[in-house]
Amino acid sequence: MAMARATVMPAAVLILALFALLNSMSAFVGMQPALRATRSQVAMEVEWHGGLTRDVVEVFFTAPAQGERTRMVVTPTTTIDQILKDGRKALGFDQEWIPDSDFTLYNEDFPDTPLKGTIGECGLVDFGFEVHMYFTPK
Repeated sequence: MAMARATVMPAAVLILALFALLNSMSAFVGMQPALRATRSQVAMEVEWHGGLTRDVVEVFFTAPAQGERTRMVVTPTTTIDQILKDGRKALGFDQEWIPDSDFTLYNEDFPDTPLKGTIGECGLVDFGFEVHMYFTPK
């Protein structure tokens, strides 16, 4: 009889310890609603509805045919010619024997209209603006 108690007692303690551990783990998965922040406790996010409100904007410069991409920082007054020159250099396509005029930049959203003038005149927005460079020899 003493032998039976000696083997049952550690098993009972082990089962109780496992039960206590499982109950305490539920606190980490959000069982207690008081631990969750409500909408009023969280800082409100600013909603962005498009347009240009910044003086400096990061744009993606992509050469889709080569699978190359880089980021660059521009202002609304940066010319398309300067973006082309800087983008070619950043991607390693700045060979002296190929003139800039053999490349054309397009906005990824309007692939049929070449970009000209300043980037601000071409629909620059605060986030997610991308220009695509295509080799179009004359």
